[in-house]
Amino acid sequence: MEVKNMALSEQRMRVYPYYGILALLALVGLVAIGVRLAEGMRVTALSSPMAWGMWVAFYIYFIGLSAGSFLLSTLIYVFGMHQYEKVGRMALLSALFALVAGMLFVWIDLGHPWRFWKVFTRWNYTSVLAWEVLAYLFYIATLGIELWALMRCDLAHLALTVSGWRGKLYRFLTFGFRCPESEAAYRRCHAQSMRVVRILGIIGIPVAIMVHGGTGAIFAVVAAKPYWYTGLFPIIFLVSALASGAALMTFLYAFFGRKDEEHLAITRGMANLMVLFLCIDLLLLTSEFLVGLYGKIPEHIRVYHAILFGPFSYTFWVGQLLVGALIPIALATLPRTRNNIFWLGLGGLSVVIGIVAVRLNLVVPAYVVPVLEGLEHAINQPRWAYTYFPSFWEWASSIGTIALVVLLFSLAFQFLPMFHEFPQRFQAASESR
Repeated sequence: MEVKNMALSEQRMRVYPYYGILALLALVGLVAIGVRLAEGMRVTALSSPMAWGMWVAFYIYFIGLSAGSFLLSTLIYVFGMHQYEKVGRMALLSALFALVAGMLFVWIDLGHPWRFWKVFTRWNYTSVLAWEVLAYLFYIATLGIELWALMRCDLAHLALTVSGWRGKLYRFLTFGFRCPESEAAYRRCHAQSMRVVRILGIIGIPVAIMVHGGTGAIFAVVAAKPYWYTGLFPIIFLVSALASGAALMTFLYAFFGRKDEEHLAITRGMANLMVLFLCIDLLLLTSEFLVGLYGKIPEHIRVYHAILFGPFSYTFWVGQLLVGALIPIALATLPRTRNNIFWLGLGGLSVVIGIVAVRLNLVVPAYVVPVLEGLEHAINQPRWAYTYFPSFWEWASSIGTIALVVLLFSLAFQFLPMFHEFPQRFQAASESR
């Protein structure tokens, strides 16, 4: 008992600084968001031509992480890839918190954030954005119900066996559901839960596609921006989402998954899916650039030049290609690293970071190139500038928002049953027989 208490004490000593740093960053972010709400958009580096910046990039980044994680869970629960079932709850929980992060970023970016509720009272069926909001509502409901259906048996068991505030939390989260008292009833209950999850997964596939494909459609229907005005954009968004979702699961399961005999196999499987989606994403990117450059349309050429050789070219060559694609593909395929959990997890983290550059390259270059050549010199004032680098308040609010969501996710990951546990009393009965 003394050894166990010492181990728990050491674990807490390692965890407390982690939570403390996240809480401090989250507090800084909340202060920055308060300044933005009080002072308006003038605290940003945005201008009249540069309407979208870092916050929108992070919005589509986290929506992509959410949709990719959810679609990855459907491979497990809908398409029968049960060898990765230990990743399923982690994928759904990640999808839920990534969605929360995306919603926070788009809310901060609204010119009048307190009017967000008007999208429900003045719904416009001709607006892509209105349909996107409707998809978000169905998506949130699907994620919540699916997670509860997966965890309800474990939550009910924990509600009976855990005391203190955690026991009260588990009893609240069961919503009146009680743990079956016999092994046969427990197995039937678990089978029913899996059927519910499978049905919700099937329903959620088109919803998740609409959530992130619809986000791509919001960009694709902007005819004034030739870089976005293409039918390929929603597909690029979806493939990039799948790559980021697989990468996130590779990273999370490598470092925080269950350390058993299947740990390496599951991590390597997630990494293989990550490489597959990254290769498809690179193929689509190459196709887009080659077709655009071959067409020699001036508006397209100028945007591609800004991406490849402009002031933000490092986000393409270093962030998007090197960190977001080449390094993780190498780590997941080279003989010396593909069988090492640490390197596979690092490759997943590399993609998770590199996708940020992908999102920035989707948003910013379309604005830094004027619609009319020479327009950037017509008006000489900061609020009409065609350059963009995030302000201090944009950085502070973004880092703080990410820290807040990571903090909440970490707490949920620590206290919720992330892996299915067969109750010990049934386990003992089975072994005795």
